[in-house]
Amino acid sequence: MGSNSLFLRDYEAAMPTYTDASSRFHHAAAVTIFAALLTRYRYRAVLEGGVPARWTNLWTVIVSGSGTRKSTAVRMAEEILMRVDKSLLAPSDGSPEGFLSHLSNRHRAMENNASTFFVSSEFSMMLMQFQRNYSAMLKPLLMDLYDVPPIFKRKLQKYECEIPQPRVSILGAIATEMVPSLTDQFDWLGGFFGRCMLVTGNPNPRMKFGKTPPNDVYEKHADALHECLKAWRKQQRKLGSHTNRPYFNYSNAALKVAGKLPDPPDEPVLSNVLSRASVHLMKIAAVEQVDEDPYAKVIGPAATQRALDFVMQWWKGIPEIVDSCFSRSRQDFEGDRLPKRLSKYIEKSPGGIVTYAQAMLNCALDSRKMSDAVRSLQEAGLAEMVSAEDLATAAVGTGLHLRFTGKKRE
Repeated sequence: MGSNSLFLRDYEAAMPTYTDASSRFHHAAAVTIFAALLTRYRYRAVLEGGVPARWTNLWTVIVSGSGTRKSTAVRMAEEILMRVDKSLLAPSDGSPEGFLSHLSNRHRAMENNASTFFVSSEFSMMLMQFQRNYSAMLKPLLMDLYDVPPIFKRKLQKYECEIPQPRVSILGAIATEMVPSLTDQFDWLGGFFGRCMLVTGNPNPRMKFGKTPPNDVYEKHADALHECLKAWRKQQRKLGSHTNRPYFNYSNAALKVAGKLPDPPDEPVLSNVLSRASVHLMKIAAVEQVDEDPYAKVIGPAATQRALDFVMQWWKGIPEIVDSCFSRSRQDFEGDRLPKRLSKYIEKSPGGIVTYAQAMLNCALDSRKMSDAVRSLQEAGLAEMVSAEDLATAAVGTGLHLRFTGKKRE
C-alpha cells in the first residue's frame, strides 16, 4: 500500500479496530464513497478512454454470509459521506419518476450537479423494491444511466426532464443466501450485475467484540477526505478552466500494470459479469491516485497496482456467487438452483444438521419450493430428513431436521 495516502489507507486500517468486518469491505466502501464524491461537477474526475468519457461512479455490493458485518462496513462509510456531503444521497424508496425528479432538481439547484448516490446497508430491500409495480422500471433506468449519457431525456407526468450527464453511484450489502431468491437471469445476462462489483470477504477472526467508533474518529477521516478533495479541485482548476478540465489519463507505466488484467472467461455468465473489469479498474485507479497525490496530473503505476489487486480479489469471488444462483449448466434459473442453495446451507450448518423450519426461513423458500428442493436432494443422496428423536444430540431443537449426507467440499 502507498505511504502517501490522505484517506483510504488510514480509514482501512482504523475501522477494523471497531468491528470484525473484513478490511476488504471497508476498502470497497471507502473507495466507492470517494468515487461518488468525485462525480460532483466541481470535483469532476473524468477519465480518458471511454465513449463517452468515464466518470468515477461505481456500483459496489458487498456479498457475504449473515453476521459478517458487511452492513456495518457500509454504515461506517456512510457516516463519512454524511459529514462530507449528505446532499449526494438519493431517496431510498420511490418510483422511477420520483428518482428522475430528484436528479433534475439537483441539476437545477446547481448547474451540472446531476450526481447522486444510493447507499443501502440492506441491498436486499433495494432488489425487492425493483420487483414492485411502481418501481419495476427503476432497474432498467439505472442501467441506462450507468455509463453517464451526455444528456438524458424522459417525458414525465408534469414535465419533460432533460438531465445532462446524470451520474449514479451505488453502495450496498446483501447476505449471500439472499442473492439467488432476489435475482433472475436478466440481472446476470441482461447486465445489471455486470455493472456491479460484488465484493466478498471473511470476518477478522482476531476480533471477538466490536465497539462503537467515537464521533471524532469519523470527523478525522471525513476531514482527511475533504482536504484531499479540495486539493484535487485546486489542482484541476490550475490545469484547465472550471468547465473544461483535462481528462484524467493513465501514464504509460500505469497502462503496463493495467495490461496484467486477464481476459474474461468464455463461459457466458462469468464473461458478462466480468466484462467491465477494466472499467472498474480504471475508475478505482483514479480514486487511488487522487488519494495518493491529489496534485498528480496522470494516474501512476502504484495506484493502478492497488486497483488491480482489489479488482482481482473481486474477480476471484465471482464464480462462487454465480454458482449459488445458477445450475450446473447455468441454463435453469429455478429448478436446480434452489436445491443447490439449500444443500449449501445444510452443509455449512453445525454438524451438517438444521431444522426444517430454520432452513426454509433462512433460504427464503415457500412451502412448495422447500418441499421440491428437499425431494431433489433426497433423490440425489445429498440430504435426508430425520426427526429430533433420531439424532444423537438434543441441542438441535425439535421437529423435523435435515442432515447433509453428501461429500463435503474441500
